[in-house]
Amino acid sequence: MTMLSDAATTPAPYYSQGLRARFNIDHVRLEQADVDARLNGGKCADIEYEVDEAKYRARSTARFKAGGLPTSVPDGWPTKLSGPLVWTSNSFPSEDEYVYHLTPSDKTEILAALAFFKSHNLDSQKVTKYLFPLPDLGPILSGICNDIYLGKGFHIVRGLDPDDYPLADLTTIYLGLSSYVASRRGRQDQRGSMLIHVMQRGDQSAESILHDSIYSSDKPFHTDTVTDTLCLFTQELASSGGRSTFASAWTVYNELAATRPDLIHTLASPDWPFDTYGRDPPFYRRALMYFHDHRLITSFSRRLLVGHAPFTPRSNAIPGLTEAQAEALDAVHFIAKKHEIKPRMERGDIRFVNNLGLLHRREAFENVQGSKPRHLVRIWLNNDEGMCWNLPRPLRLAWARVFDDDFEDEGSDKRARYWDYAPLRHPVTGRVLNTGGSCD
Repeated sequence: MTMLSDAATTPAPYYSQGLRARFNIDHVRLEQADVDARLNGGKCADIEYEVDEAKYRARSTARFKAGGLPTSVPDGWPTKLSGPLVWTSNSFPSEDEYVYHLTPSDKTEILAALAFFKSHNLDSQKVTKYLFPLPDLGPILSGICNDIYLGKGFHIVRGLDPDDYPLADLTTIYLGLSSYVASRRGRQDQRGSMLIHVMQRGDQSAESILHDSIYSSDKPFHTDTVTDTLCLFTQELASSGGRSTFASAWTVYNELAATRPDLIHTLASPDWPFDTYGRDPPFYRRALMYFHDHRLITSFSRRLLVGHAPFTPRSNAIPGLTEAQAEALDAVHFIAKKHEIKPRMERGDIRFVNNLGLLHRREAFENVQGSKPRHLVRIWLNNDEGMCWNLPRPLRLAWARVFDDDFEDEGSDKRARYWDYAPLRHPVTGRVLNTGGSCD
């Protein structure tokens, strides 16, 4: 296990040599002045990570009053989406519509699958559905996979007790169960962390106290930028608050198409600047919303677009957002919040979320001193057995970087995979290093 370093490192290439050749992407190194000229003459909107409703309302009023906005959706885009992914907060009166409760026989079958896997003397991350056989539960999990990719887009498997298993066995179990939904797991940071522990850092340094204050407020709606299924294992709950909520991006689209189709033009424009935080190139550009192969795909991280000061401020000398982009980003949040669903959370829950069709956010929470802190384990999953939606080229590049790229190039392009079953802690301060707190 490699310890994360607190020290600054030499800027790393964002794309490996293999990916640059495969996708012919060396042209992304554009002159800053040229990019600023394209992005509203170098003028940037006043927008931050925390959503400011007053600024949003004022910006929306000013832009609408100025006029000249498109009055229909982009050519080839639907005026209204339909299907099981179009839902609102009132669509599911009972949680039984999206929660599968493990039965005693399911748990017995899980223990038998665990014993079968352990007989092969492999590390937990080597588990697959073929090495974790579930003759009765497996078809149910495959049905959940269909619900993620072809249905309403989210499901919860409930009933595991994290205290019933040693850590390695627990990791094998939630990875084994998740392999029935999607088998490939992706790197979630430049280091190559395969499991991110979403939790507070936990020491009393000024830096960590500042970092942990992230959790005292609600988060804006977003997607995890690079995964088709987001998997979250709930190891510990907060003392209060901390629910993860979901909203349908298809429902958001329908409201925008009916009321502000100009914002769909903005969301679909390929000039949104995503910060790579000191890597080479320092930013890349793509759209936030795509209509591809008859499906709406939404993919963005607000932090990568506006920064999250003072925790991860936006890098210097890269483009900011235009007024239109700022309004569109906030509009998505407020429409999603109007239609969100707020499922209960229990310890041991495994949440599966279609990260192409749904948005999510986290409510503020508090950990009482002396109690175990809120702790989710995040996994980025890709189903390469025909279930993942067809992706437009910019997202194929992003998925390749996370799921395909083995970084076989020599030197600084190499990136390993690290499977940290438990949070990495600083050897002196005890600070949790791989929290992933900005992306939960």
